[in-house]
Amino acid sequence: MNKKADSSKKTVSYQAYKRDFLWQILVPILVVLILVISASVAVAISPAPSTSLWADISTIWIIIPLLVSAFIFLIILSAVIFGMAKLLDITPIYTQKLTALIYLAEQKIKNAADASAKPIFFVEELSASIKSIFIKK
Repeated sequence: MNKKADSSKKTVSYQAYKRDFLWQILVPILVVLILVISASVAVAISPAPSTSLWADISTIWIIIPLLVSAFIFLIILSAVIFGMAKLLDITPIYTQKLTALIYLAEQKIKNAADASAKPIFFVEELSASIKSIFIKK
């Protein structure tokens, strides 16, 4: 079992994965970490730090996550707006077809209702005619 795991680490794709992992993941994280630590050290050793300076720095660190979440929300909102615009572009075609189908169904239902009521009206009309012949006013 170990023999197979060892042989998979010698493949070209695995070596490419390790190289990409190093340069695309580890190096950027380490660079950002070094920048944050150096900025923190530079601020900490600056001459005569005042309370206002530390309050401003704290405010910045509190606002950064809010800005990131607001940016994510902005991206989602933009995607929804773009999707709705595309949907509104194709909607009139299908809405027109649906409206025509609804009007067709309405006409068929009216015709069926009229056809089912015709015998009843005929009997009532015949009954009224017979009554009018025999009953004189």
